[in-house]
Parts: sequence; structure tokens; C-alpha cells
Amino acid sequence: RSKAVYENCTVLDISGNLLFRASRKRLDWYLSRDLATVIDDHTIQLRFANRGTGRSNEPFYLQDMRNACVVCGTTDGLTMHHVVPHQYRQYMSTDIKSRSSFDLLPVCMRCHDQYERHATSFKKHLEKCFQAPLEGRGWVERRDIGQAGRAAAALLGQHADKIPEARRAELRRTVQAVAEARILLFSDSARSCIEAWKQEQLDLSSEAHQGVLRELCEMEVRVPGPDFCTHGEIVVGAVDRTQSDCAVCDECRTLVTGGVPALIVAWRRHFVQFARPEHLPQHWVAEYPSLSIMFTKATKTYLMKHWYRSELIPLYATCVGAVGVCAYFASRALKNPEVVWDKTNNPYPWLHVQQNENIKLMDPNGRFEKQWSRDRL
Repeated sequence: RSKAVYENCTVLDISGNLLFRASRKRLDWYLSRDLATVIDDHTIQLRFANRGTGRSNEPFYLQDMRNACVVCGTTDGLTMHHVVPHQYRQYMSTDIKSRSSFDLLPVCMRCHDQYERHATSFKKHLEKCFQAPLEGRGWVERRDIGQAGRAAAALLGQHADKIPEARRAELRRTVQAVAEARILLFSDSARSCIEAWKQEQLDLSSEAHQGVLRELCEMEVRVPGPDFCTHGEIVVGAVDRTQSDCAVCDECRTLVTGGVPALIVAWRRHFVQFARPEHLPQHWVAEYPSLSIMFTKATKTYLMKHWYRSELIPLYATCVGAVGVCAYFASRALKNPEVVWDKTNNPYPWLHVQQNENIKLMDPNGRFEKQWSRDRL
């Protein structure tokens, strides 16, 4: 990188309290709109009352970050490493992507290359468990373009003049047929040439016609189809639904039940385990934010999606019945004459029970005239 990874500029609120850290570009944005005043070369103070608290309650974002490799500590040849790869994070919700700077750490090229080997192994493991090919799923093979591209390459080759005339004519017909069928894939100038082929023959000496052949050679034979899904989209979609259609291992089952936050924590722990960083910033932990909060969100998302399922009706009935019975017996126990609530005014509530009053739940023999009820604490 030609500039420092962290510029450690400071933004203060209107009261002078630290709001967040920012880059020089962000400071210039506020100053160009006359929204802040300059305190020093690396500090500005906002002129308006901000709505939120910024990062004031998150110490990780308020500290001065060191421009050094978090693994070995060197300051040379740094690059920004995505702890959670972008191919997964780009398919996550906005509230998760807004905290992406937490998972951007400076790493030197040597340490980055060493760790990427382990990261590739983890991606292949996810590929196997979630049946998510690394190159994606849903590719379409355009065999006619591949055949025409090879024919065009042969006609443009150095030894095209040595090809027998019958074979050259066959190659021309192949190129013309595919070009006319796929005319929308060509540039505007190439389309005009292809339209002219209907009245005249393909002329290899023409620069315009050679341009059509070159475009045909450069076309991709394998392209994403209408149902194409990338590797990251498949994995994130599976863990976001908190269910997988594949038989996964115990480690990936934890990701499925924990949702997207569990996938983020898994990548952070993988980085710590295999990169072995010795110079991580303060307050950087793999479980940020706390696992309890993340799994609460995952559980809430699961319940909102599946609360109406008919299989859960017996569970709902059992829970409601159990809570009702417990509440009833708790109220009966608290109203029992043996429970003392007011030691000053009613230290012996059992003395207020008359001989003809029943204190039990039922009186099947009818020996009591009325049911006792507690009228004081």
C-alpha cells in the first residue's frame, strides 16, 4: 500500500467528546461542507448535534491503531486482510456489513500468503459440507461459441493459408452461422459486418471482418446461467435459513444452528488458530459482539420464520398449560395460612382459621361449611 492503513484521525462531537476515528478523506468531507472545525492536523469537531453516539461505547473503534502486521509486527509491505472473506460478507445483512472494519486487519504479504493456504482449505471444507462449488453453481456451456471461437482462431492463425480451401470454407460457414445466431453479443461495429455477410462472403483480408473473428475468439464459453449462485451465496444462504439441505459435519452444524453470526465467529477463530497473530489490536476478540447477543438474534430470526408451523402446536399447548398450572399452585401456596407476610400486624395468620373453614383445595366429604380465604397480609 502506498499510504498508511490507519490514519488515526479523530472526530469530536459538539461537546468535545470522542465520537469515532476516521480517515483523512472523511475529515476532508466534513470540512469541505463546513460541518466541522479544525482542532489540529488530525482532529476535527462537529458543528452540529449528532443524533447517535457514534462509536463512543465501543472501545475498539476509539483507540489508535498501529500500522503493523498483526501476525509478525512488521511495518513493510502491508495489505488489508479480510478476516471474513468478502465472498461471504457481501451476502450478509446490512447491519452486519456495517461493522466490516472490525474484520479488516493489516497483514504483510508474506503472512497473508501463508494464511491464505489454510483459508482455502476451510473454503473447500465448506464446499464439501454445503455442496457449494468454489467456482459457483449454475454455469452454462455455450458449445456453439466454443466451436466458432476455435474456427475463428484457425482462420486468424499464422498458417491459415495452408489450410485446404474446403476446410476453410467449412470454418467460414461455422463462424457465420454462430455470429448470426449470437449477433447481440457483438459490438455495434461487428454487428454491421455480420449483417453485411448475408449479401457478401466473409473476407479474411478485411480489417472489420477480422475484428469480428477476434471478438468471437475472446468470448467466454462458460458463463453464469439464470440460476447461477456463487459459493458464498450458497453458504450464507444455508446458515441464514438456519437449516441445510445437506448432511453437514458437527462443525458446520454449529454454523447452521447459530446462523450468520456463527459463521463470522468461525472465520475469526480460524484466523487466530492458523495465522497465530501476536499483535492484534486491543479489544479485538473473535466473539465480538458477544455470542449471547448474536445467538439471541439468530434464535429470534428462526422463531419469526417458523413460529406458525403445525408441528409446534403441541409444544405451545404444553408450555401454556405448564405455566398456567405452576401459576395456580404458586398463588395457592402464597395464600396459605402458614405463610407469614406481615410479621408486625399478622405474625400468626393460621390463628384466624375457624373450625368450619376449609383450607384445602377440595372438601370431598363436605365436613366444612365454607372455604377459608385470606383477607389480610
